[in-house]
Amino acid sequence: MIFTAPPTTRSRVLLVLLLLGAGLAGCETEAPPDSYVARVGTNYLTEADLDRMLGSMGPVGDSTEARQQAIDQWVTRRLLYREAERLNLGSDDEVQQQLRRQRRAVLVSALRTRLEEKADVRPTAEEVRMYFERHEEQLRLREPYVRIQYLATPDRASAQTVRQALRAPSAPPDTTWARLVAEYATDTTQARRLSRRFVPQSRLARRLPPLADRIQDLQEGDTTPVVQANGRYHVLRLDRRLPEGAPPKIDWIEPEIRRRLRIRTRKQIHATEVQRLRNRAQADGALERP
Repeated sequence: MIFTAPPTTRSRVLLVLLLLGAGLAGCETEAPPDSYVARVGTNYLTEADLDRMLGSMGPVGDSTEARQQAIDQWVTRRLLYREAERLNLGSDDEVQQQLRRQRRAVLVSALRTRLEEKADVRPTAEEVRMYFERHEEQLRLREPYVRIQYLATPDRASAQTVRQALRAPSAPPDTTWARLVAEYATDTTQARRLSRRFVPQSRLARRLPPLADRIQDLQEGDTTPVVQANGRYHVLRLDRRLPEGAPPKIDWIEPEIRRRLRIRTRKQIHATEVQRLRNRAQADGALERP
C-alpha cells in the first residue's frame, strides 16, 4: 500500500524534491567507485564531488570544518530524498506542479546560458576604459580600499622573520619584499598580487579570514602580530588605505566595471531574444495577449 503523506508533511518535504539539481551531487551506480568519502545506499560522494561542493562555497576559514559540513549536508539531502521516494511523493499533484515549474525554470536558465555562450560577453579593454571615463564620478570608492604586504608561511620562525622585516623603520623596497615572498610565502602569486594593487577592505577580510578583525584597526605602516590559522602563520602590513569616496584608478575597479558590462550585455541579449521569440509567435498565431 502506498502511504500518502498529510498536507503538512507534503509541504515540508516538497523542497527535498526541488533540490535534485543543486543538492544531490554524487555518483549513483550499482558498482561503488574505487574510493569515496560517504555513501547512502547506492549513492557515493567521491573526493571530486566534494571538491566541487567546497569550491562553490567560496573562501572558508576552517577547511576541515567546511569539509565535514559539506559531507553532512550531502548525507542529509540523500537521506531525505530516499525517504521522499519511499513515500512516493513524486506522484503527489502539488509536487508534480512544483517539479514542472522547476523544470521550466531550469530549461529557461539553460537557454540563457547557451545564448550567452554564443555571444562574446567579455568586455574589451576599450569598453572598460570608455565606461570608466563616462561614469568616473559615480565610481568613487564606496568603501575603504587598501594595499597590503601579506604572506602566509608554514612555520612561526619564518613568520617572525618576515614581521621583523616589515616593521623596519621604512617599508621594505620592492626588491626586499620580492625576496621575502620568494623565500617564505606559501602562495607567492597571492602575496605578489596583493602588494601591487588596491582592493576593497571588505573583500580582503573575506579572503583572509584569520586577519579579518585586525585589518580594520591597522594604521598605515602597521603590521599585525603573527597569527596562526589553518596550519599556517600569517603576517600582514598595511601599506596604504584610501577612504570611502576617494576617486579610483581604473585598475582598482576594473573587475567591477567588467562585471557591470557583462550584466548589461546579458540583459541586451535576453531582450533581443525575447523580442525575436515574440515576433515569431505573433507571426505564427501562437501568441495572444490583451
